[in-house]
Amino acid sequence: MNAEKEYQLGAEAFKAGDAATGAEHLRNAAFAGHAEAQNQLARVYFAQVKTRTDLADLEAAAQSGDHVALFVLAMCFLDGKLLEKDTDKALLALQHAAARGNVMAEAMLQGDARS
Repeated sequence: MNAEKEYQLGAEAFKAGDAATGAEHLRNAAFAGHAEAQNQLARVYFAQVKTRTDLADLEAAAQSGDHVALFVLAMCFLDGKLLEKDTDKALLALQHAAARGNVMAEAMLQGDARS
């Protein structure tokens, strides 16, 4: 199935109240390079990080190569969400996310290079 179709199915599932199915379709679309799916999935991940256990789950996903999790981990480092702010670790996570095809991380790094 193509990324756009996965994204549409994910959006429909969320509208219907099926968050688990919606997140799975968004994840499929995000990993296929769909920029808006990456954005939406990152929002879902970030909203779910409320405890140290959630943070540990996010870190495990990032360690396994999940580029959206890497991006969200970078945002946690930048924001200081459940951990100490650390721009060096955020930059490293963004670089890893971008290397795995995360368009939001790529855009942030390009914006950083212009500074």
